[in-house]
Amino acid sequence: MKLKNLNPLFLSLCVALPYGCSTTSHKEESIATAEVENDDGSVQPEVEPVEIDEALDDEGSKSTENVPEIGTEEDEINQALKNGIPIELNDRVEKWIDYFVNKNPEAFQRFMDRGQPYKKMVVAMLRDRGIPTELYYLAMIESGFVLHAKSPMSAVGFWQFIPATGRRYGLRVDNYVDERRDPRRATIAAAMYLSDLNNVFDSWYLALSAYNAGEMRIMNAIMRGKSRDFWQLVKDKQLPSETMDYIPKFMAAFLIGTNPEKYGFRRPTAEPNEDLVAVSVPSPISLTTISEYAGVPLVTLQLTNPHLNKGVTPPGTQNYKIWVPKAFVNTIQENQERLATARLNISTKVAAVEKVQSKHQQHPQEQKVSSRKFHRVKRGEHLAMIADKYGMTVGQLKVFNRLTSSSIRPGMKLKIKASEIADAGSSSKEKIQALASVDKKGSGTYRVRRGDNLNEIAKRFGMSVHSLKKMNKLRRTDLRVGQVLRVAKNS
Repeated sequence: MKLKNLNPLFLSLCVALPYGCSTTSHKEESIATAEVENDDGSVQPEVEPVEIDEALDDEGSKSTENVPEIGTEEDEINQALKNGIPIELNDRVEKWIDYFVNKNPEAFQRFMDRGQPYKKMVVAMLRDRGIPTELYYLAMIESGFVLHAKSPMSAVGFWQFIPATGRRYGLRVDNYVDERRDPRRATIAAAMYLSDLNNVFDSWYLALSAYNAGEMRIMNAIMRGKSRDFWQLVKDKQLPSETMDYIPKFMAAFLIGTNPEKYGFRRPTAEPNEDLVAVSVPSPISLTTISEYAGVPLVTLQLTNPHLNKGVTPPGTQNYKIWVPKAFVNTIQENQERLATARLNISTKVAAVEKVQSKHQQHPQEQKVSSRKFHRVKRGEHLAMIADKYGMTVGQLKVFNRLTSSSIRPGMKLKIKASEIADAGSSSKEKIQALASVDKKGSGTYRVRRGDNLNEIAKRFGMSVHSLKKMNKLRRTDLRVGQVLRVAKNS
């Protein structure tokens, strides 16, 4: 289903639906520029599930009690947003303010009230990953904070991931579990996805546009419009109609949400949800058994784990992390051996199917840290800390990542072991496959890495610099890390 010619009336109505405006096109198409195929034809995810699980452990050790209110913290993250998305008033933003305030105030009040119990958790997770905390309001316009929100394009959850994008960013999606409905796992995945989009487009305006419409559609709009200015692309009507309204709608939600009284709304008073801890249990096992053996009320387990579709942890993995209130962590850990004896006997055939569906979804205990290729920088980390974690030196980290200084930022993706690109024994074909993707028609795309230049890229793909510049409508030879280039067919 394509959504290029949506009726304007539909655009104004969709925000009133339980799932907000849930037709975003990163839910329509996979993003070929970010995908690398494995030898078996499966797609190598941008984020391994082990990264999500490690983040869960990290978040579980923190309290959200003192999380700064959105818009009050002046640091490099929030300054980056103000530089990238100056919150401004124009006709399009005022149109959405008028819609929320005068035409559908009841819905907007519900959005604020529903989001309030999750607000500190979402803000803390965005903040720790270098994402502007104002993007809390992106989840608001995506889903209205309806946990079971599902769009016509099968996008699910607060952040409205389609299955393919969810899996690419470390979320398990199969018959037994749908982690897109886990607010915490999905927020971590969304933060990583948004970070990657901002690295590619070097603009929060365009990053959010790509979250809505897909990377390729925004890249094509930039090429057609010969501009990286969002408002210019809007003026020239180079973007999908929904995307032209997407950022103004986000801005309107932010302006109202941070000062609700000014616009006649009531400030939400709901208390934050109880802090939960991710605790590992043998898998597959039913929540009913965990309740009986560990003394956790079944209704509590069901409420804190809405992503377990059948009330059972997934097969195909020895252990799985579930969410429980802190008060029950010890009793679950004390009953690990007893729980292990109560694993469900899922048939071999079903387990085999689930194992294929959940490729790359192993528990971190099954994936040794040494097998990891990348590390996402979290707030407060420095190179020496990361190097020590992976048994490396700071010098090795800097060489692997072509860093000229020790300065790193939250959300940055660091290589922590030599990949195919760094392996001198790799063939040229393997190197290119690790960097590029080719669509069904043979057209290719290439994502620029640190240290690349046009001459090297042109040689890799058997092109001249002139033809590479012409294909990408480049006027200069300057390149940005993360920039996506078109390359010759059948390279």
